[in-house]
Amino acid sequence: MVENLSEDLLWSQVVARAWCDGAFMTRLRSDPRSVLAEHGIDVPQGTEVAVEEGDEVKVEEADTVRRFTFTPNPPDELMDEDLVGGAVAQCWCGWCAACARCGRCACRCSCRCF
Repeated sequence: MVENLSEDLLWSQVVARAWCDGAFMTRLRSDPRSVLAEHGIDVPQGTEVAVEEGDEVKVEEADTVRRFTFTPNPPDELMDEDLVGGAVAQCWCGWCAACARCGRCACRCSCRCF
């Protein structure tokens, strides 16, 4: 279970970066196995990798396919509780290089300056 949580968290970080970086999104779609491996998500040989758009960010495994689903854009309806500490970011995000002021990237970077 901890392994699944860890993989879900890593996948969420990959999605957050893809939302902020079009070139990264293109690379994720064209060579998902390599991009996932670069971010600590190893998919065993013999298991197909599918990266797809959907209604939520999630990881599912069925038979010989591991599906990584992402929303095409960050959610628009964010509440104050969705922002780190309920505060507005005052710095640039170290993970995706976006401002994070809107809270949409959801990467929850560790800079903690907000």
